Amino acid sequence: GLMWQYAVKLDKSMATIAYRGTAPAMNDLIAGTVDVMCDQTTNTTSQIEGGRVKAYAVTTPKPLSDHPLLKHYPSLQEMGLKDFNLTIWHGMYAPKGTPAPIVKKLNDALQASLKDPDFIKKQAALGAIVVKDKRVTPEGHKAFVTDQTNKLKTVIEAAGQYAD
Repeated sequence: GLMWQYAVKLDKSMATIAYRGTAPAMNDLIAGTVDVMCDQTTNTTSQIEGGRVKAYAVTTPKPLSDHPLLKHYPSLQEMGLKDFNLTIWHGMYAPKGTPAPIVKKLNDALQASLKDPDFIKKQAALGAIVVKDKRVTPEGHKAFVTDQTNKLKTVIEAAGQYAD
């Protein structure tokens, strides 16, 4: 909605529709109830492959050239939205005050899963890129989230939202 509109500098207004997850939003897109949605490749690739939805572009800085299906779609930057770079990222979170040994155990398990060849292969098939840098540590992820929040501050504020 507004964040997307602001980010791509649309002249026309877009209504924001709040959904409780991708499934109901995707159902409405397939049914023609909504005209457009922006979601991550892990949720949309099978719908694109099945011909139920049409993809137009990827939000990453460059096309996903290693993916057999998604490599055919340009990036929004290539389509003229020069400042547009929005990639999906995930984090693992625990309640505040979780003991350090528990956090370490969780992070060790995360590190192991991110190195698992089957996991990497499944993610690649969905167009996801498995991160292998410092972002997969608690400290690295915190720094990454802070950086991303700062980069998107103008868009977040234009949408009347906040990040803390």
